[in-house]
Amino acid sequence: MVKRQTVWLSTMMVLSLMLIGYYTMNNDGGLTASKNPGGTSVATSATSPDGGQSGQSTQTGASTSATKSGTTQTSAQNQQTGTSAGSGSADSSADWYVNMETKLEQQYAQQVDTYNQVISNSSASADQIGQAKQKLEQLQTLVGNLETARDRVLGQGYKDCVIIPDASGQKAVVYVKTDKLTAQQAVSIVNVVSQQLNFPPVNVTVQAKA
Repeated sequence: MVKRQTVWLSTMMVLSLMLIGYYTMNNDGGLTASKNPGGTSVATSATSPDGGQSGQSTQTGASTSATKSGTTQTSAQNQQTGTSAGSGSADSSADWYVNMETKLEQQYAQQVDTYNQVISNSSASADQIGQAKQKLEQLQTLVGNLETARDRVLGQGYKDCVIIPDASGQKAVVYVKTDKLTAQQAVSIVNVVSQQLNFPPVNVTVQAKA
């Protein structure tokens, strides 16, 4: 009887050792395992050396890099926009002077054409032809004086200038391309233009237009 109990106890001890070894082997490795539909065990997560999730760290780093890249790109776009805006303003100012000069030249060309038509018209009276010739000479003299006056104003260091006479031909407005115009500078421009056009100084107005 004692011998059977001894054999039974020995058998139980062996079984206990086998179970302990089995569970010890399955729990070793620090991985949480799950089975996919095919029955193969697949590790779903792993602990990084610093105790965090390595996959999450990689994703966070990628997000940070993307954010920095986006910030850099936005800054570059803003600088480009600012540069474009500044360049557009300068071009607009230059275009204004070019457009005004073009309009004045077209007006003078139309007036010259009108006077020449009267002069060449066989049906026109001698008085009409005489007046047309006189006005044509006055216009040609005015245009020449305007060009000379503009050149002299530009000679004072201004980037651009346009002189616009009124319909009577006795007054003029002078626009100069500058950010600031002192009283002394304005007087100097008035003297140049009034002397060249033979206008009274009070009939010449100066305005700064950058």
